[in-house]
Amino acid sequence: MRHPLRSAIRWTRRLAWLLVVCWVGERGLEVAWPYPSEQLAARPASRVFYAADGSLLRVTPTVDGERSLPVSLENVSPHVVDALIAAEDQRFRSHSGVDPAAIVRAALGNLAAGRVVSGASTLTMQVVRLVEPRPRDLAGKIAEALRARQLERLLSKDAILAAYLNRVPFGGTTRGIEAAAQRWYGKRARDLNLGEAAALVAMLPAPTARAPDLGSHADGDGLTAGALRLAAARREVLARMESHGVINVAARRAAASQPLPTARRLWPYRAPHACDLFAARSRSPVTPTTIDVELQTRVEEVARSHDAVAVDGLAVVVLDRTSGELRAMLGSRDYRTHPLNAATCRRSAGSTLKPFLYALALDAGIAGPEQLVRDTPIVFRDYAPRNFEGAYRGALTASDALATSRNLPAIRLLRDVGPERFADLLRTLGFRLPRHAIHVDAALGTISVSPLELARAYQRLASPDEFPGLSQRARDQVIDALSGRTSEHTLPGAGPVAWKTGTSSGRRDAWCAGITAQHVIVVWLGRLDGTPDANLVGGRVAADLLAELAAAL
Repeated sequence: MRHPLRSAIRWTRRLAWLLVVCWVGERGLEVAWPYPSEQLAARPASRVFYAADGSLLRVTPTVDGERSLPVSLENVSPHVVDALIAAEDQRFRSHSGVDPAAIVRAALGNLAAGRVVSGASTLTMQVVRLVEPRPRDLAGKIAEALRARQLERLLSKDAILAAYLNRVPFGGTTRGIEAAAQRWYGKRARDLNLGEAAALVAMLPAPTARAPDLGSHADGDGLTAGALRLAAARREVLARMESHGVINVAARRAAASQPLPTARRLWPYRAPHACDLFAARSRSPVTPTTIDVELQTRVEEVARSHDAVAVDGLAVVVLDRTSGELRAMLGSRDYRTHPLNAATCRRSAGSTLKPFLYALALDAGIAGPEQLVRDTPIVFRDYAPRNFEGAYRGALTASDALATSRNLPAIRLLRDVGPERFADLLRTLGFRLPRHAIHVDAALGTISVSPLELARAYQRLASPDEFPGLSQRARDQVIDALSGRTSEHTLPGAGPVAWKTGTSSGRRDAWCAGITAQHVIVVWLGRLDGTPDANLVGGRVAADLLAELAAAL
């Protein structure tokens, strides 16, 4: 008869050898059949643009036509993670990719039922399946298990959860928890409460059948067949969370009584010209912007109702006065018919550059706010500039000359300051000037600028920060002149606004730039083909639009 101790030692040795063989075999398999990390990293994702308040502006479809919004686990509600683990893989934190206890439980349950009633796939195995789809037969299951073991050695548990939550389909063209949260609840995944998180997790085994807007209303409460199935599944998820010890009875009951969503939300398409601009600046799949959604909406409403001149070209740029951040942008009246962004297209500036010339002259001591300047005819060989209306006012203060946009004083100031010095300042302000020298006619706006460039220059003029090239004193004096505090130069109905208009030669472009307590606003109106229009006068149509915008903002 064999000694029991010797027998135990023998079996222990055999088990140890078996473990060594399995370990060596698994390591050898990793060399011969390595995990496809590149496939894991190459997850198709939508380009997502967020407004300053975190709301969605645009979500582009992936190459597969889906909406998939990348999100880190830190930006997913803990309720989602708790519900997912409780419902799908309660030993997720402790197993190494394969859960033997779940396999035994599933095998016994299926054997007792005489059919497949439950599976034993862990969340890690489901990630493997999402990355490498394969047949759901025995060979496929074995391959999934081996891959799951490999994945557990490559990634942390949190990284595996993030991979799952970003890849899991939620029915139709919605993929991932962030897209599902936006689609059904109109909020970020990080903001989901317990009832909402449990509902989305409850959809996962059958997202199409459990869609709450699926089917006709099936009961007296007005719930559809899909909503009834989802409500029952959510109760089961919450019950598992309670038994798992992550919620109590009161939380379960409160979450189960929360209403389910009734319809999928449309994907937004807000501030399209601004999104195009941010997209050109960054290739990141997640692009935060500085757009203020409420302000953008107001700008669009005002521009839509403004029909003082029937031209196809319109642009509005609104910047934060202090930070210079872009808050709203309109590049045309209708993006669908005119996707070209006129806010970034360069047109003749008209008189909108005069404030910078006056600030330079004030800094140089060539002029003072109350110093008299001459508004009388002047001739340069074959060039005889004149004022917009053809009349002259003789002597007037520099502040009044700027506020009323007299051309002849501006030309005299540019001659005294020097065109190259003025050109250097404009380049410092961010304007793209031609390489060749500018001439005195630049005081009248023969230089081409874009509305966005002009808005940034006016923001630098109004900013409390130091700006190289212009003193704070000179900038304040210019803003005082444009605010009507030194003349009758006011903008009716708009409140306190420092503003300057511009009209290009031949009346092809009408401009108005304004500085309010909080914002810098630039308006441009014109024909996209550059043809003139008698109504394109900055002091009329552009100033009227800016006054409406300033009042609305």
